[in-house]
Amino acid sequence: MRNSNTFLWLVAFEALIASPAMVDSFSFPACGLVATSTSGPTFCRTVTIFSSRQDDDIEPYVGPVGNFADIEGGIAVENLHLNVLAGPSLVAQGRGLFLCIYNELDVDETDEEEGETVEEVIIPQGTPLCGYSRGYFSDAETGDKSVVFRFQEQSVHDTAVFYNQQLMTVVDAIWYTFEERCKGGNKLPKEDDILFGHIVKIDQVNRQITVRADDQFFSRIFIPESNHDDGVQFSAAYLGVYANDLAYDPDSTKEEYYKNSEKNNILQLVWRLAKDEKSGMLVPTWPVVVAKKDIRLVNTVPMEVGLEYGFQYWDAYEKLADSEHT
Repeated sequence: MRNSNTFLWLVAFEALIASPAMVDSFSFPACGLVATSTSGPTFCRTVTIFSSRQDDDIEPYVGPVGNFADIEGGIAVENLHLNVLAGPSLVAQGRGLFLCIYNELDVDETDEEEGETVEEVIIPQGTPLCGYSRGYFSDAETGDKSVVFRFQEQSVHDTAVFYNQQLMTVVDAIWYTFEERCKGGNKLPKEDDILFGHIVKIDQVNRQITVRADDQFFSRIFIPESNHDDGVQFSAAYLGVYANDLAYDPDSTKEEYYKNSEKNNILQLVWRLAKDEKSGMLVPTWPVVVAKKDIRLVNTVPMEVGLEYGFQYWDAYEKLADSEHT
């Protein structure tokens, strides 16, 4: 007898932390996005802690429909009943990122049951899906997948990061490392030696922190690796880089773009942080792709999913393209 059920994708922190591969590739729940203008086509992300809606209010996701025959690689997250796949994009040149329900087809012949069929997957807002890419930081963008590491001063108290195998705000991560560095009467770190690319002022008496981007620091642009072994390009750590912006239209106004993005782009990025062992500074390692909002999947064929690059990104991209043709 074949059973059907609704599979609820819950964020199992302990399970992810227990798996070195998952911890190495993934971050934890966060949402909300602020894009800022840059000199070139890079995009900037800040994210804030999420709250989910009732499942009944979530419309099934409908995106560009792909074909399994065209899929080049990806991962099957068996216990979550989800395929995260890469193949030719249906909206842009190059590859795109696709999601669909995963059902195990190979059933033990000794089993009397045919197995369980998953008909629906609900992914809560903020759930990690895959890594964006490994890479390095530079003062200049390369290609169209560069990401700016910059936190907005007005939102750092709500902005979430993954640090020390825990979800916390940027401010909490700063307090954690600051107090650790000050143990045993150690010298207080300088304002520009606390968080990579930022000036951090700490009021220990009133327990207040202010954070702003360091205007004199330029090597804050994350450049995804382009030269890596073929065996890893479709692994969990690298899949996110294939996500395209499904809202872009060169004729759209800013308002139209963000309206389309709210509907069509269901992914976003959060940052994974680590402590530099030599300096003690908080440094970014790589971005992670998470669900931007609660997602309901009923599709068993691949559907392309999108990541918001931001209107400023496309404005800079178009200006750069115009300058190259003049």
